[in-house]
Amino acid sequence: FPDTPNVHYSFGVFLLAEDPVAALEEFRRELRISPNHVPARLQIAFEYIKRNEHEKGLAYAQEAVKLSPDSFAARNALGRILLEMEQTQRAIEELEAGLELAPDSPEMHFAVARAYERAGRKDDAARAREEFKKLDRIRRTAREGSQAVGGIEPEKGRPPD
Repeated sequence: FPDTPNVHYSFGVFLLAEDPVAALEEFRRELRISPNHVPARLQIAFEYIKRNEHEKGLAYAQEAVKLSPDSFAARNALGRILLEMEQTQRAIEELEAGLELAPDSPEMHFAVARAYERAGRKDDAARAREEFKKLDRIRRTAREGSQAVGGIEPEKGRPPD
């Protein structure tokens, strides 16, 4: 399996929570086999975002956008990295492009709200935060409410009566 596409990516995803260093190496192995593997590039970029090592993630996010310009996740990663590198206007452009691709994504609204805030666009930031709250509430209700798969009510820890 050393040269089989997606195997190293899948193993990296499996390792990510417990051993991110090993996971990053698996994602890099995947890229040696499949250089255009956008999910592997995004996993690396997001791991570097988590580590606050934005410069290391920049090239991975840029290449992900280049390979998959219609990926809102790629736009999210690149926009967030640019924002932390104090390239606010470019960050806003990427995040707004991602928001157009995924208008129902709470993550996109949250990220663009941060960018607007940093740019001094207080009203735009407030609107984006409100939309984030609304979409996040909807998502949590769908995931945790009694209508969710399995019907477990989190506050009771059992199915509804």
